Amino acid sequence: MEETTHIHNCWKRIGVWGQVERLTCPLLEQVIHCRNCQVFTQAGRQLLERNLPQEYRNDWTGVLAQKKEEELIGTLSVVIFRIEREWLAISTHLFEEIMSADQIQSLLHRIPHRKNPVLMGMINVHGEIWLCVSLRELLGIERLTDQEETRNISKRMMVINSDDGRWVFPVDEIHGISRVHASTFQNVPVTVVKAKSTFTKGIFEWQEKRVAFLDEDLLLYSLTRSVK
Repeated sequence: MEETTHIHNCWKRIGVWGQVERLTCPLLEQVIHCRNCQVFTQAGRQLLERNLPQEYRNDWTGVLAQKKEEELIGTLSVVIFRIEREWLAISTHLFEEIMSADQIQSLLHRIPHRKNPVLMGMINVHGEIWLCVSLRELLGIERLTDQEETRNISKRMMVINSDDGRWVFPVDEIHGISRVHASTFQNVPVTVVKAKSTFTKGIFEWQEKRVAFLDEDLLLYSLTRSVK
C-alpha cells in the first residue's frame, strides 16, 4: 500500500503554493489554479481512500460507542432558529445550509404580478433556481416593533431540502443543532396565534425560551400550495 499513500505534492513546489519554483508548472496556463488540476484532485482521492491507522480506528470506535450509549431513546435532532420574536425548530434532516442574507438579496428576483405574500421570489444559487419564501407570513408571526428591532440581530437565509425541492427563507437568528427528548414536549397553548399553532407539533423549553417544533409535513405541503 506504499504507492497508494505517497502523495505527489507538486503544487507545493511548482504550483500556486510553491516556495521556491513557484508558478513554473506548464499546466497552470490551462487550469489557472492547482485546485482545478487532475493531479491535485487525484491526490485528494488518495488521502480519502488510504487505510486508517489502527490507533485512529480504536479511538473513534470507543468515542462513537460511548456517544450512542449517552443518547437517550426518543431524542430528536432539531435546528433552532428565530423569526421576529418567535423561536422555532425543524427536524435536522431537512436542514441543508445557511446563507448570507445580503448575498440572497442581490440574487433575489421578484415575480411580477404575484400578490402572494408568502412567495418572495426566485433566486439563482449554485446554478439552480430556488424559491424564496416567507415563513413569517405563512405562520402569521407578528413583526417586531421599532424598539425591538434595535436589538442585536444576525440575519441569515436558511435552506431546507425536501423531496419536492429546496426552500430558502429569511430568519433573524440561528442557534444551531440541538437534541430534544420527546418527553419534554408540551401542548400548544391556546394563546398562540392560530396560524402558528396549526403548524406546531409541540412546545419545548430551551435556554429559558419556549420553542415551537414545526410539523414538517404540513409546512412543506403548505409551502407547495402557496406557490401554485
